[in-house]
Amino acid sequence: MATVVTDPAATGTTGDRVAAWMTRRLGSMVTVYLTVGLSAVWMVLGARAVFGFDPYPYPVLLFVGNVVQLLLIFVILVGQRTLSESGERRAQQTYDDAQAILGECHRLQSLIDDRARLLNRGAEAGRELDPCDTAPIMISPPAAVEPATSTVNRRIAAWLVQRLGSTAAVVVTTVIIIGWMGLALVGVIPDPYPFPFLLFCSSLAQLLFMFVIMVGQDVLGEVSERRVAETANHTAVVLQQCRHLRQHLLAQDSLLDAVVDQAVRAGEVERAGAPAPRAHVERPEDVGSGSR
Repeated sequence: MATVVTDPAATGTTGDRVAAWMTRRLGSMVTVYLTVGLSAVWMVLGARAVFGFDPYPYPVLLFVGNVVQLLLIFVILVGQRTLSESGERRAQQTYDDAQAILGECHRLQSLIDDRARLLNRGAEAGRELDPCDTAPIMISPPAAVEPATSTVNRRIAAWLVQRLGSTAAVVVTTVIIIGWMGLALVGVIPDPYPFPFLLFCSSLAQLLFMFVIMVGQDVLGEVSERRVAETANHTAVVLQQCRHLRQHLLAQDSLLDAVVDQAVRAGEVERAGAPAPRAHVERPEDVGSGSR
């Protein structure tokens, strides 16, 4: 019996649910339009000719945008991982179900072979049924899927993506950014507002993370792609097996009709050739005895 696949976005931790919710909401064109509109309004109002709170090159806007981008990288990684877990489990369940169905087809094939042997005992010469495994339609095994190629660098990228795609990574990054700004404002770290060194490190980290994420997601996606390919192969074999069994069932139906017709004809012949029952003739002594 197949297990019910639950949505990890509803059963995960609070951080996972928040990240999944943010990923769903941010992954829309509305977010793009709002970001463009807010950036344009900020630049217009922050110009020296208007309010002048953030003139060109807009250091506050660049700082806020840089920090948001850095945090969103980790949030999106957590959200994508959480949202993809349901699909991963469902794909694995589908693969397991396909294998189970194929096993049931083989057991059904054995039952059909048993029925064929029974029918062959009453079949006419030359009309015997062949076993399923020697039928004209042969069942081929699922096509083998090429194993995934992996190198040290690809494994490192996959490991980094798995570690970065966690709630702990979001919390640690947030704490580092807030702590850096607090220490810089009190003069402990020589990085006064607008924190140029923090922005430099953030931009460099984002640049590196983008490439790491692309490589890591590609590596992690290979597992799902191979499972999908194997499931498709098993599904094709199951379909072929079902058609194969249906052909044998039709052949058994035809032979069963012939055997039944033969039995019916034999019964009719037997009834037609049996001697007719003799009529009862009363003898004189029987009549006399009956009158007494």
